Amino acid sequence: MTPLSRRLFPWNTIAICAVACAVIVPIATAAAPLAYTTPQAIAAKIHGAVPQIPTDNQSPPSQITATVCHGLGAAHGGKFNTFRCSVTLTSGKATVWARTLAGGKFCASSTGLASCPPPPASAGDPRLCTNPPAPSTADPNRCGLRSAEAGLVRAMQTSFDNTSWTVRNLQCKGKNLSYSCTFSSMSAYGVYYTSAITFASGSGGWTATFATSGGGGTGNTCTVQPAPATAAGAASVWSSGPTPSCTNN
Repeated sequence: MTPLSRRLFPWNTIAICAVACAVIVPIATAAAPLAYTTPQAIAAKIHGAVPQIPTDNQSPPSQITATVCHGLGAAHGGKFNTFRCSVTLTSGKATVWARTLAGGKFCASSTGLASCPPPPASAGDPRLCTNPPAPSTADPNRCGLRSAEAGLVRAMQTSFDNTSWTVRNLQCKGKNLSYSCTFSSMSAYGVYYTSAITFASGSGGWTATFATSGGGGTGNTCTVQPAPATAAGAASVWSSGPTPSCTNN
């Protein structure tokens, strides 16, 4: 145990595992006009690395070699707004849900349409990221995982009071704005932590809460915000922003 880890997690307390709680996030946005297209047209958009669909919510995506889509809900002149697609990837098969957006864009995810931000996405939405060819076609759940990872590093740098703190052996999972990560530190080999992460949107913008435990102590809770310059509908930036606030549990 390093001095920094002792600062975060006292020796005389027993570690408890943080439990991720599902969060329903109300997002107040103006109603956007619905866009409609045919199942064949949306299938043609889902190919290669578009969107970046991970096959098991943790692994990197593989190339999409074939896609067949079926419209959901009532048809409008043979066109639909939402779809369920069967996707063949180089590493296997997956089901992908897609929703058309204005301007020829679309949102698609392997974890369901609940992962897609309601249009227009609000500033700082963690489900938007810069993974090429993001933001309009990246899997929003994959983007959310990347936002969680970026925010985690900032939270731990504040917790350990060390701007050079570097994460090691990071593994994250989750969906729909609720994630869980296990990790260690480059400065403390063999010492592992667990962080339950929830994103929420309010009047003050987006925040992420990191409830972290491990290393032989009770842990702490940190609140992280994204870069304030993030524009509505633009890719979110969680790797920078205001200094996180942390309190010991």
